[in-house]
Amino acid sequence: MLFTEVIHAIHPHLMKDADVPTFMRNLIQMLCDIPEDEWYTKRDPSSEESYKDGSLRKFYTKGPSKKLAKKILARLTRDNFSESIHAPDRSDVVLESLAKDISPFTNDATKDNVGAKLFDLLKDGLDEIVDPALANTRLELEAQQKSNQLKGNYGSGLLDDCNNTCSMPGCSHHLQKLADDGRSVPDYEVIVINDKKSSSFSNVCAVCHDCFKKYILKHTAKERKELELIKKLQVDTRTARKTMSEVQIDKGITQVVESLMNLKPGALSSLNYDPTFIANKIDENENWLLAETVKNYVTKYFFFINQTMQNLSRQNQYPDELIRAEIKTIYRRLENKELSQMEIYDNISKQIHRLTKQHLIYCNIVVCYFIQSCEVFHDLTK
Repeated sequence: MLFTEVIHAIHPHLMKDADVPTFMRNLIQMLCDIPEDEWYTKRDPSSEESYKDGSLRKFYTKGPSKKLAKKILARLTRDNFSESIHAPDRSDVVLESLAKDISPFTNDATKDNVGAKLFDLLKDGLDEIVDPALANTRLELEAQQKSNQLKGNYGSGLLDDCNNTCSMPGCSHHLQKLADDGRSVPDYEVIVINDKKSSSFSNVCAVCHDCFKKYILKHTAKERKELELIKKLQVDTRTARKTMSEVQIDKGITQVVESLMNLKPGALSSLNYDPTFIANKIDENENWLLAETVKNYVTKYFFFINQTMQNLSRQNQYPDELIRAEIKTIYRRLENKELSQMEIYDNISKQIHRLTKQHLIYCNIVVCYFIQSCEVFHDLTK
């Protein structure tokens, strides 16, 4: 709430030694034009006759009631407030501190205009209490301005991290649209995931316009934590991609993947393989689905891939030892980044997919082969 945030920012500079009820009464008096014959009566919104100390403490914490906001708005006086802020006994140091501390809420505040700027902020805050729709309008405008700034700072990287798809859980909206001339144009917003933290790269993500509006107006702690988890996965994937790009998997691997694609039905009937040590390399309590996937692929395809690699190696089309060394290097680097086994499996598969330009499922099969042949994952029992 704007009003509450602003008064919390200025309290240390205005009557910092006063208790909350006294501060609130004085603030109301500064804002309102109250005739002398109404002082200390029920018609005076700052009086004890109108509001007890407990009510003022509540208003300080959660914002004034709509009734009090209307009373203050009906008696607002810009001149009196500005004169109070710029009173002769208030030092330039205090005025400069006030200007600095309200800078998150307004532009170009200085010691010379801080009274007028502060009055406008408090009036806007009271207006929003009376008409909550105004608060939504302000939040949308502020979030839009922030989004435009963050696009300039991080836009292309954020789109790359989310594969041009909205980062919000359950949403699959594409973050690009086709222009009339056929060009692909970015169409997205950037949100700050946790507004209590700085808007650094690790705390922002790209989303569609609908999710942007819903999130900035209202979101739960659960929704924030879900988005934080997605952001972590995006950052881990980016780290893994950068790590893997430093190791070049020989292009001979393309032929292995292509050979899987060209496999004829029934060709594997006599080549089933009994996978060993998978239970020693994958923690089935944490990654049972990965363990089952590896077992199934190894059982069916291990012999075929192994024979293909040997045949290509004999024809000098596949440097077997080099590729095994490269795969092992990639695995170790990803492990050093503290990625989970599922993330390592997924990222190595995607790296092979990027290299070969073939369907991801064939790349998954090849990674399972390397798991069985000990290039990926170490023995957990050792």
